[in-house]
Amino acid sequence: MTYNQFIFKSMLFNYRKYLGYFFCVTFSMTVFFLFSAIWFVPDFSEQASSGTRQIVQIGGIISVIFSLFLITYSYQHFFKSRTKEVGILLSYGMLHRDLKQMITLENTVVFLLSLIFAYICGGIFSRLFFILTTAILGLDEISFSLTYKSFVYTALMFLPLYLLIVLMTIVKIKKVSLTSLLKESQVVEMKQKGNKLIAVIGFVIMVGSLVFLYDYTSDFANVASMKKAILVSLLFCVFGMYLFLSHLISLLYRYWNNRKSVFLRNILPLSEFANRFSQNRSIMFMVSMLCMGIVFFSTLSYTLYQQSPALADEEQWFDVIVKDIEAVGLTNMMDIEKITKKSMVKPSEKHKLHVVYVEAPEINHTSWRTNKTVMTSSVSEFNKIFSARFKVATGAAIVVDFNQSGEGDIKYFSKNITLISDDEAYQFVHQKTVQKKLFDRYVFAQPVLVILNDEDYKDLSATVTPASVGSIEMFKFNNWHQSGDFVAGLQEEMEAAQSKLTDSEKLAVKSITEQQIMPFAVHSKYDRYVHMKQVAGFALFIMSFISVLFLLTVCVVLYFKIFTDQEGDIRKVQLLHTIGITTGEVKSYLYSKIKLVMVLPTMLGGLMGLVLTVAINMQNVTEMEMANSTIFSNGLKICALLLLFFVVYYQWLKLKYRRAIVG
Repeated sequence: MTYNQFIFKSMLFNYRKYLGYFFCVTFSMTVFFLFSAIWFVPDFSEQASSGTRQIVQIGGIISVIFSLFLITYSYQHFFKSRTKEVGILLSYGMLHRDLKQMITLENTVVFLLSLIFAYICGGIFSRLFFILTTAILGLDEISFSLTYKSFVYTALMFLPLYLLIVLMTIVKIKKVSLTSLLKESQVVEMKQKGNKLIAVIGFVIMVGSLVFLYDYTSDFANVASMKKAILVSLLFCVFGMYLFLSHLISLLYRYWNNRKSVFLRNILPLSEFANRFSQNRSIMFMVSMLCMGIVFFSTLSYTLYQQSPALADEEQWFDVIVKDIEAVGLTNMMDIEKITKKSMVKPSEKHKLHVVYVEAPEINHTSWRTNKTVMTSSVSEFNKIFSARFKVATGAAIVVDFNQSGEGDIKYFSKNITLISDDEAYQFVHQKTVQKKLFDRYVFAQPVLVILNDEDYKDLSATVTPASVGSIEMFKFNNWHQSGDFVAGLQEEMEAAQSKLTDSEKLAVKSITEQQIMPFAVHSKYDRYVHMKQVAGFALFIMSFISVLFLLTVCVVLYFKIFTDQEGDIRKVQLLHTIGITTGEVKSYLYSKIKLVMVLPTMLGGLMGLVLTVAINMQNVTEMEMANSTIFSNGLKICALLLLFFVVYYQWLKLKYRRAIVG
């Protein structure tokens, strides 16, 4: 028999061991291929919003991390299941270099076959994945087509992982010897003793990182650097969890060992757990991390989708606004009365706010808002439209912050407010700042409205050019969910009016657009709701998909952990029967063995995921009005579902394992 024939026969004989490893590699490649297929569809990046593109990118990154965990873990168990075979080959005189070549060749075959199957499965399911994506996002004009980039990127992305597996193989084979294989089969007591100090340090790091994260993200002034703070905090939290979990396990074992009544009642599972401490520790940490990810991603995406109607409703005071500039006067060319008559549902209120756009060079806000243009209006007109009772002294100003609701700490201006228009500066005393959700924060360069005394506003508006004078038409409906026809009519009229502009007016539009943010726009709660529902629905779809992947990974990890020890447990059970251990006691031992690696990590991971969703103050991170109480409530529901799933999975796993061991 030739060397290649020997490898081929070995793979055929051990095909069951290869199937699990092959499935994990193929599945990981297919998942990444699905994300890359969407990303490289022509016109997707151009027509999809930035939020949608970020969701796809995040999904792709998570799938890579998921693949790293799943493939390396499945390979470790695959290699472990073949140690006996390696020992036999070494006993017959096979050299280490021959073993390296054999297992490297096997991994090459597995990865190549997995890549081919991933291309086939990905090519079949990517179209369905894309159809679901475009249906959720409402991108019906984009046609699906697979590009060569999806195939190339998938191969290139998993090439380093293949090289890592080969390197792991070389290192493992180098350490393998007949002596080490014999020692591996011996039962030894756990030598590691838990360190209370390190466990406390890990707990402090874990809790401290979450407290810092909550405190940092609660201050909206930190919004520009929140991403870095979140990443650093998460890394410290994971590190603290690892220290706490690993030393807590050994400390618990010491505690049980010192309590003889507890230890003796559970001597078999506790001794088994201690014997495989290093393996159990890594598995429990991995399961905890995956459960934390499941709760975190599911809770936030579900909350965003659930709260999308309320988020759209709370973002601005009126249901529909139309922005215009006096120098162009698009609203004068729009037949709004005609649109109102044609609409199925008519507005219940209509108002017009006159504003002057000026520059506030000393305004203090987030760094990405480089345009310092702010709106000013008269106090009497503001009070009339928004049912307010503000009083502004001569030479003073009130700042209305519509960036957020509630009490915020943003101080846009100091004691004085400097406004500049056409190189002329105006000084006003900063009377106070109030928070009121007047308009969508992204429709204007700065989310503030400066209210002036009537005389001061009259003097200011008299000195500025028509290009700085604007108006905002505002409409309110009894039910804004039914305002879609009216909004569509306004947008059509706005486009029609822009098509009738003269060349000089078009130049004016271009100049004004360069200076201001969306000076001519129709903005509505209805459009925002449709957009948010699409993005939130897509986020829920992607994050649910990722959560299912994590859940599947947990199931695979636990399944491999339990059934890897099957042969050894069969021998142990047979020996236990010889010393009088009953079948019922054996079942109790097997069930306890499964509980030890399932209960603590799933509960700890779920709890950490729940705390993390609240610690990351999503109202400031995403600039959306999502209350922590709502997020926490949804997180509890996700945790309850996760717990229910693991209870069912435990029942199935213990039944299957009992039949495999006891019969």
